[in-house]
Amino acid sequence: MRRFLLVVLLLAGCKSAEKVAREVMKATPAGRKILPQFDRYAKIAHVLKGYHDGAPLDDKGILEVLRNAGVIPGKTPQIVKVGGPKPSAPKPFPVPEYKGHWRWPLEAGVVSSEYGKRWGKNHNGLDIAADLKVPVFAAAPGEVLYSGNQVSGYGNLLVLRHDEKTTTFYGHNDSLKVKTGDKVEANQVIALLGSTGRSTGPHVHFEIREKDKPLDPRARLPKNAF
Repeated sequence: MRRFLLVVLLLAGCKSAEKVAREVMKATPAGRKILPQFDRYAKIAHVLKGYHDGAPLDDKGILEVLRNAGVIPGKTPQIVKVGGPKPSAPKPFPVPEYKGHWRWPLEAGVVSSEYGKRWGKNHNGLDIAADLKVPVFAAAPGEVLYSGNQVSGYGNLLVLRHDEKTTTFYGHNDSLKVKTGDKVEANQVIALLGSTGRSTGPHVHFEIREKDKPLDPRARLPKNAF
């Protein structure tokens, strides 16, 4: 039920879906707890839609994080301070393929920018707007590959690894609650929402990648039921 609520809270501009979502939330203690937040976000969705990346984000630093952590092969000049030797081949990971559940990185919010073409370039994730300093959750269990602010445009960034080839990225955070090397659980609070880096307002830039290939996060996250 909780995973379902996370989806309906992130719907934007669909009044019938909002009505059904409110009825679903009324039926559970967890839903009733976040109902006021849902209602307020629905009222100010036109404002939250303006909170997204402030400019295209540079992919070079992201690719170096993945190379330095051994997710993808290759050696490049150091762009970000990740530390440790640069491997020439991907490292094995204790989880070859993650087959568990995924969750949205926020309890509630408004998707302010979808995955796909934007400003003449590809937007490699979802921008999800909400209140400053609300909790940001790990989308799935894994290990922290990167925790810092050295990747251009992303502000305070976290990168989690979930299996040998799958990683998630959480950008623009106000503060980071985990450090490189930490193990995290699904639903664990890993950051507080912010507007650092190239950002027009409080939101999380959320990516899912297989090796170096960005995926549409909606393909992995729980689907809406309408």
